[in-house]
Amino acid sequence: MSERSERLFEALGEISEEKIDEASPEGRTSRFQWRRWGVLAAALVLVIGAGSYVLPRLGGNAGIAGAGGAGAGSDGASTFMAYAGPVFPLTLKEADSDITARREITMDFSTWTREWVPDADLKAGGYYKTPHDIQVTDAYTLTNTSVEDKTVSVLYPFAGSLSDLEEIQPTLTAGGQALEATLHAGQYSGGFQGAWEGWPNRTDNPGSLNLDQPNSWEDFRDSLEGGDYLERAMKEWADLSGVPVTVYEFTDPWGPEPDEKAGVPNPTIRVEFNLDYAKTEVLSFGFGGGSYDQENGCQIKSFSIPRDFWPESKKWPRYLIVLGEDIQNMTTQGYVTGGWDDEKTIEAGVTVKRYESDLEDILHTVAWYALREEQDFDLAYGLWKDWLLSYGVLADDPMERYQWGDIEPMDVNIMFRVFYLEAEVTVPAGGSVTLTAEMRKEGSYDFYCAHTENRGVYGYDLVTKLGSNLACASQTAVLEDRGQIEIVRQNFGFDLENGVSRVTLDPDQEHYYLEVKRISVEE
Repeated sequence: MSERSERLFEALGEISEEKIDEASPEGRTSRFQWRRWGVLAAALVLVIGAGSYVLPRLGGNAGIAGAGGAGAGSDGASTFMAYAGPVFPLTLKEADSDITARREITMDFSTWTREWVPDADLKAGGYYKTPHDIQVTDAYTLTNTSVEDKTVSVLYPFAGSLSDLEEIQPTLTAGGQALEATLHAGQYSGGFQGAWEGWPNRTDNPGSLNLDQPNSWEDFRDSLEGGDYLERAMKEWADLSGVPVTVYEFTDPWGPEPDEKAGVPNPTIRVEFNLDYAKTEVLSFGFGGGSYDQENGCQIKSFSIPRDFWPESKKWPRYLIVLGEDIQNMTTQGYVTGGWDDEKTIEAGVTVKRYESDLEDILHTVAWYALREEQDFDLAYGLWKDWLLSYGVLADDPMERYQWGDIEPMDVNIMFRVFYLEAEVTVPAGGSVTLTAEMRKEGSYDFYCAHTENRGVYGYDLVTKLGSNLACASQTAVLEDRGQIEIVRQNFGFDLENGVSRVTLDPDQEHYYLEVKRISVEE
């Protein structure tokens, strides 16, 4: 355990494992099992490398010449700048040799039809909307070779982010009936490699400001093989109710309107206080600036005074959450700007409320503001706690931009991960049932302004067995091109000119890809 972990552990006081276990909720769908030292994340450190923060799924190497075209991967597939992830195969929660399957996956380009969107503000009176999502139907005929009916739990994986869930989450049916499904989420893991073992070939600073995203199907392979990723996705969330905190809530800030001529361009509230950095950790939500003086035991947090026309999110309460010994000598003062080099004060103020709580309760309060619009709030909240313990301020070695206490959950929404839909299916003895996953699947692409060889090319790929324990007797792929596409690169074996739109997949071929361009339409 590091020195930082040791001092925080001592500051948190004696919290019995029994008390924590009693507070642990039942039935949460996630990963980390809470331990006495969980808030320190001493054994849950995840190493992260440099990558994209501003642009989700930003890959690399696009435009590098290769055997398969621009940015070709090891099997000839392109390495796109924005990678959407493959279609994954169905798996069973518990392996069962009596259940076998036949798989047929259909890629339907009917959704590529251009739509005219009227817009009176444009000279042309509107514009064409050109979608690049396709409709995917991933169907499995499950057969029970035993002499007894079997009810099995199936897991259907899909890649994406929390912010995209409404658009990307598959619909599961069995025998034509919709299935009730529970959603699980895997962790973000920096390119999906090394979240629990370290990333052996990276030399990046683990405290990097940036985040990494998966660039190719191999990144998913490196994570999902072995089952650790899935196992962690099925575990319960950490319960932080055993961690006492002191909360400072800041509401109703007031001050002058911005006035450049009067020298008040950005009216700002600064909150200044003293603390012992060896005994106190301060988490912050809603503060845009900070100054930290460990030598003199001083810290300052600041935020711009909200204006009436600002979005509601800019007017939420601000919070300082104190772990360990309480802070001392808190003062608030208005300043003309948020810059630390400008010491001109103004008349301004804010209402401050202090109260005792526990870490679970206050984080849930903060999440209600920051994550309440997510499709699945409980899932988003659990992933946020996981993020704080793994990369954020509660991690043993937090990323650089979190090490001074910021707990804004913005990264959690955009991080690419693998989700799992869990459902139960009954397969009759000696009989079969058809299970189908239907979804809109985004294409991988290079940014239009990049002028790469893949400009206007969109990629769609699938894996045949990655992460699956289901024995597939056969796998077939069907292409419904709808006269929309020209194939640029592939390894399926489709031949549209000769009417070959159905192919049998080789079970020993792990990865299949299809890269296409729109025909008869100028991009």
